[in-house]
Amino acid sequence: MRKYIVTMLLILIATITTSIHSLYAQTESTTDNLVKLLFPLTPNEIQNTKSEISARQKAASVIPAMSNSLGISRLVVANTKPWFKLSPPNVRLGVGVVSSVIFTDESGNIWPISSYVIGDKQNFTVNWAKKGGIIMLQSKKPFANTNIAVMLSGRSTPITLMIQSTQHEWDYELYVRTPKHRDKDLNNIKQASYLLGLLSGIVPQGAEKLAINPKSSNYKLWRYQGKYLILTSGVLISPSYLQHLEDNTDGQTNIYEIQPTPVIMISNHAGLQKINVKDTRL
Repeated sequence: MRKYIVTMLLILIATITTSIHSLYAQTESTTDNLVKLLFPLTPNEIQNTKSEISARQKAASVIPAMSNSLGISRLVVANTKPWFKLSPPNVRLGVGVVSSVIFTDESGNIWPISSYVIGDKQNFTVNWAKKGGIIMLQSKKPFANTNIAVMLSGRSTPITLMIQSTQHEWDYELYVRTPKHRDKDLNNIKQASYLLGLLSGIVPQGAEKLAINPKSSNYKLWRYQGKYLILTSGVLISPSYLQHLEDNTDGQTNIYEIQPTPVIMISNHAGLQKINVKDTRL
């Protein structure tokens, strides 16, 4: 009888143990199913998903015109000599960013601004601390263009800059170095206004064109106000000149003013050239 009872107890204990293990397994399986239901992705998959979502949100927040656009700092020189046919320096702006334009003299000292005028007020914003040498520019829309004329303190002529929005690069800082006008330069400009016109292809009114020998498209000669005006791609060797302007933008072009003479010596790519002047007044 005792043996029977012991056997039954062992069977009961085994049954209970099996039931407990089965119940634990079912509970564990239910928990796993619940976790998978609430979080179908694995921890690694969740991390990868967060990174991808972050990257796409960042890409979506960038203005299309500014995609892969690089901000840089530059220095440009504003050549203000009127006889040089140079385009004004460009300021490259971006949308949603600020570009600082700093005006300096030849030594790098900041040159105060007295006033400015911008061509397109609707699509561009200008901020300027009065009497400072720095203006801050912003573009309101991509691919817009205009220009701005800036008056510097103590300077009689403006500095003109071209403004372009959303290029491959934008200027977060642009230094505009501007040489100062010297009295001698200003006097030469006033005295040689007809030379500036001739350099641009405008012959002074009343100028008399003179014949030369040998004939060449590289030399043109006029008598004007008792002097000779020479337009040439060469360099004057003789006689000495009274005034001289040059433009090296597209090749070399020289304008010389000299005293009347029957012979002119000019050096060019072919060597030294003797020019004989046909002038009945000599």
